[in-house]
Amino acid sequence: MNCKTSVSDWQESISALADDKFFGIIRMYLGEIKTPYNKQRLIEQLAGFIKNEENSNNLVNLLDEFDIKVITAICHIYNPTKQNISDFFTGDYTMAELYTELSNLVQRLILFTKKDPYSQKEFYYVNPLLWEKIEPYIGIQKILVEPELAKSNTKDVFSINPNFITAFISYLNIYGCSCKSDGVIKKNTQGKLLDFFPGDLIRIQALMTAFINLNLVYENGTKYALDYERFELFAKLPSDFEYAFICAASCSRFSREGLKKEAQLFLDCIYSIPKCGYTAKTIIKLAFLAGTFTFGSESHAPSRFSQILQSARQESSSFFTEQAGTIIERMLDAAINLGMLELIGFDKNGEEIYVPSKIFTDNQNTLNAKVLNIDSAFTVSLLPGLELEKLLPLTKFLSIKRYGVVSEFEITRASASVAFDFGMTPESIIKLLEETTAYEIPQNLLMCIQDWYNTYASAIIYHGYVLKVSESNIAFVENNPKISRHIKEKLSKGIYLLDIPVNVSAQGFIEESGLDFMGKVKSAGNGHEKISFPALRKGNSIHFEKPEVKEIKFNLAAAYITKLKEKLKGLKIDEIQLSTLKDKINQRVIINEEQLSLTHIRTEILEAEGTNYAGKVHLIESAINAEENMEIIIPQFSKDNEYFTLIGKPLGITKQTADSIVRVEILPDHNIENFVVSRITHLRRLRF
Repeated sequence: MNCKTSVSDWQESISALADDKFFGIIRMYLGEIKTPYNKQRLIEQLAGFIKNEENSNNLVNLLDEFDIKVITAICHIYNPTKQNISDFFTGDYTMAELYTELSNLVQRLILFTKKDPYSQKEFYYVNPLLWEKIEPYIGIQKILVEPELAKSNTKDVFSINPNFITAFISYLNIYGCSCKSDGVIKKNTQGKLLDFFPGDLIRIQALMTAFINLNLVYENGTKYALDYERFELFAKLPSDFEYAFICAASCSRFSREGLKKEAQLFLDCIYSIPKCGYTAKTIIKLAFLAGTFTFGSESHAPSRFSQILQSARQESSSFFTEQAGTIIERMLDAAINLGMLELIGFDKNGEEIYVPSKIFTDNQNTLNAKVLNIDSAFTVSLLPGLELEKLLPLTKFLSIKRYGVVSEFEITRASASVAFDFGMTPESIIKLLEETTAYEIPQNLLMCIQDWYNTYASAIIYHGYVLKVSESNIAFVENNPKISRHIKEKLSKGIYLLDIPVNVSAQGFIEESGLDFMGKVKSAGNGHEKISFPALRKGNSIHFEKPEVKEIKFNLAAAYITKLKEKLKGLKIDEIQLSTLKDKINQRVIINEEQLSLTHIRTEILEAEGTNYAGKVHLIESAINAEENMEIIIPQFSKDNEYFTLIGKPLGITKQTADSIVRVEILPDHNIENFVVSRITHLRRLRF
């Protein structure tokens, strides 16, 4: 857990506070400061205040459920900042609620912040003076809650599988796929796809997007065609690696390193979901933690250079922690849509519960399964059982008719022609069929395949580069691997068709061939080697410690707060002072009766309502001078009865005759916006 810090770290953090905040905390817990004073001595006295048994017990006993959840998240997020803590709780709490909570926990001495000297980011940690008493209440199960199944799912669920991918590959081989510039399948193609994949258009679009982003297809005129050689590399991957790449690539286009990280994150997340499953919100939290756990766990090094490198790694790890609401959510949606996560039911709140699909949990050893059944009309039924690597060669001559639990294909003159274009012969087609069917192949199919090949081979139009050499160089060419690997077909004695694309320069081939008698070729091509896919490791279940945790006794906190408020009745104070003390008690900043003395609490106004124009202006000016954030509540545009809350840092205020304009840097995007002060419904300074 990310909780182990030293007392000196906490002391440095307190010492680094701005003077008004430093003396505010000292006065809050120690009372009026006598001059002359020694800052280090005051910090030591504050540490003694915290170590006091009664005070430390009260600090811990006043924690509530929200406090425990936030502290637990801080202990498990690598380098927790305001932003990634807020991202982690997206959907549970608003950013305003979390920023206010963090400010409150710092003021209550539960948390402190430490600034990285190189990235200048502030990270949150638990006060080491309180850690031993807080630790028993901290457990990962507080934030990754295992749901109770209240209602089982009785509907059939889709799950991606090799047959589904094979069916779409077959479609691409025969028909190609027309897409817009952004990769969206065109409407006329969508209509055609529905005939083959009824009800699966959204999944086909996700698969097509993944194929494009993985470079498994290429633009061939107005359509996308299959890059078969690259797909062969893809099909050699373990099946869970294939699905991880598809899930990541269906969401966005990444660099090679980015694709690797996202796919690895997906695998680690999938294998970390317990058998009981998680809700979608909890899976997002799991992915958030799995990302920082996997890629951000390097320890700090002592040297300055190592610290600079560590700071760079922190920036890299934030790639995961700052995307909880974007890429992680899109990957979750894709995993659900493609059936990589299976809906098993609903919890008591009606939230969906998911477990990893059986494609990740079943150990299938069916590489030699007989999955084809061929009838006399050349219709081929494909049963589940083979992995993609074994199915891929079948797509060269199978034409999809309809995808389903048992998919139907057919072998036609057109599909056989595609196979012959791939260099297949009747013998190689028949061999593949014999290996994958348990029944005798219809004789009329064997005859048709031979007839189609005879017709195909009777006249061939070649398109590409032809190499012609003298008789004395034939042996050299055919035995030279740098040349022979590019020979697609021997047309005649000493005449060869090369597999070099015509739109690429062939100069590289000429230079490495050793045929130095050849002249320069202006427009030739080099058959490039396919780049392999990034190397992944086997998905690891992230083993978070799940200790037995104590439960906070909330009734003790409520009773103590009531007791403190009762003490207020005997104090001779005015309404403003009374209100200030009540607020401090409710904020759980006051932890003992001695703090009720006005020598501890300075009356200060930190909030202002909409009608208090002068109060709002004063608060804004105070926040500007102290460089503090503010919580701002304003009406929705054209909807005065609806409001939204934002957090921002006021940068300046312009006073006009009838009103004032405040310029605010909005968090977390740092956009600059102007607000009319009179329109602001509520303001609150976030002091810590």
